[in-house]
Amino acid sequence: MSKRYEEDIEVTPDPVDASAPLSFKWRGRRYEIDQRMSSWREAGQWWLAAGTGRATNGAAQAASRATPRDREYHRVLARPAGALATGDLDPDGFMRSPSAVYDLFFDRVARVWKLARIWD
Repeated sequence: MSKRYEEDIEVTPDPVDASAPLSFKWRGRRYEIDQRMSSWREAGQWWLAAGTGRATNGAAQAASRATPRDREYHRVLARPAGALATGDLDPDGFMRSPSAVYDLFFDRVARVWKLARIWD
């Protein structure tokens, strides 16, 4: 299960790879990224942003008025800053951890970072 947020976040970029987040701040709390799990890019209607082509029907004309979408996603394992696993085990024998999986994205059109989703 997951929950969608689409809320603004402040990101500290990785000094080695400036396009990747090192940590982020959401709702006043800093989160440290322990692991980068994957990254991908979603772009929609890139051909319209470039001004190429011509809208020939009503649907295409409506699409041409839409804002182009260009997002760079990062799925990360993160925890609140200062929170560490205690070594305690849950009833199934797994170590309890304050970490969760977060999907963050950089909106390349608006030039802002957002929290897209938190996975349970």
